[in-house]
Amino acid sequence: MGMTARQVLTILVLVVLLVTAVQTARAEAFEPTTILLIIGGAVIIIAIVAVLVIANVREHQRGAAVTPTSPPRLALAP
Repeated sequence: MGMTARQVLTILVLVVLLVTAVQTARAEAFEPTTILLIIGGAVIIIAIVAVLVIANVREHQRGAAVTPTSPPRLALAP
């Protein structure tokens, strides 16, 4: 179960964005509003990722269950 290049790139971008957002500037403090915006954005991103993962898993399960074992047969009218 290896990771594709796209998955590795996605994780790398998310880590870089997270580190950039968390890293504070020297001698500068975040205002409470900024902290709340960052937390709110993180919650929204996590929710979107969760929805996409759940949808992908369900689609994969549904696709495996619907996969026919034999080709479809055509009904010919008499």
